[in-house]
Amino acid sequence: MLKVDLHIHTIHSGHAYGTFYDVVNEARRKKMKIIAITDHGPGMIGSASRLHFGMGPKAPKYPDIKILWGCEANVMDSDGNIDLSPSLQEKLDVLLVGLHDSCNYKDAGVVGNTKAVINMLKNPNVDIITHPTHPLLPYDFDKVFQAALDNDVLLELNLARLARGTDIPLFKKMIDMTRKAGKKIIVNSDAHFIHDIGDDSVLKKYWSELGLTKDIIINNYPDELMKFLEKKK
Repeated sequence: MLKVDLHIHTIHSGHAYGTFYDVVNEARRKKMKIIAITDHGPGMIGSASRLHFGMGPKAPKYPDIKILWGCEANVMDSDGNIDLSPSLQEKLDVLLVGLHDSCNYKDAGVVGNTKAVINMLKNPNVDIITHPTHPLLPYDFDKVFQAALDNDVLLELNLARLARGTDIPLFKKMIDMTRKAGKKIIVNSDAHFIHDIGDDSVLKKYWSELGLTKDIIINNYPDELMKFLEKKK
């Protein structure tokens, strides 16, 4: 079970099924140490309003778990702009960004999509690129993985994708490139149902095949992770 999970959705994402309190209670029951509420940005149909992403300072605090307020934002154009204003980006504890097809972004093909994502990765507020092995729209994986490493953005080993077993070669490439760069990946559940929060049981199935070692997973170093997030603010 993960003790740190920074990609969790609530009902404010529009297609997730737990409230803030459902998520927190489940994470506390599992004795997790750090979680992040990362609902989809307002550019996605049916997702949270901009007001939601400014509510973090008002959220309750708990003595046994650290709760980060974040967003899984969306790339919106070829310049790499996302669906949160710079002022809202800076208010968040953690900013995740992915390329999704259910927002106003227009598919620009592999070359155009790659350009858009690389431009997004240059945004100093971006902490994590979500499900980079499955962007929903095609891009050049080698160039995007390298751009994330070059811009100090964490590449996500997305457990929801790993459970499907279809992206294994890309996960291996992502891990190999990260290791060669002397950096770490982050493992996240991308939970939309609360039972998936922190559940990394699927890692056992693919651990050896992916060439994973504990030292490359930043979740195992919560102090280092928090310093990384604080440094980028």
